[in-house]
Amino acid sequence: MSLDLDTLAEFLDSDANEYGLDFAATHGFLCATVVGPELKDWLNLLFDENAAKVPAAIVEQIHAWRASIVQTLAHEDTLELPFEIEELDVDSTLGDWCVGFVDALFLNEENDWYAIDEDEIGMLTLPMMVFSGIDEDDPQMQSVRRNEDMLAEMAEEIPENLTQIYLLFHAPAS
Repeated sequence: MSLDLDTLAEFLDSDANEYGLDFAATHGFLCATVVGPELKDWLNLLFDENAAKVPAAIVEQIHAWRASIVQTLAHEDTLELPFEIEELDVDSTLGDWCVGFVDALFLNEENDWYAIDEDEIGMLTLPMMVFSGIDEDDPQMQSVRRNEDMLAEMAEEIPENLTQIYLLFHAPAS
């Protein structure tokens, strides 16, 4: 089956998707499941324990989408986000993508993302944390979110950071 992003976007952004994330957030979630440590039962978690209620054709498309992410990163190519970054804000498509990424990161408690290299992973995931809106009352996060130049730089770093995270977790040890 070939990947059909239009079909996925139509379903994920519709009312028919009562259990899952929207299109951008789903991509962020899938990226986190690929770049980080293994997340068992990721599909069921993506749909809030209701994957069995999702149409089979959509489930196949989601598996194909995840496989394409794996393929891109396995070749050490830079992953392109499936949308244009129009706003550098928590309430934006990029913010939605980051919410999906951070959801998968936090759902993966059994595999500590930060155990491999806390400082490195912390820096590489910082843009996702900033744009996801978590810690909105944290003065440091508020300060970062008010700095448009820093936000632009962070948004631009996300695709390369995904590759770096992937390599930290999945590159053969030398």
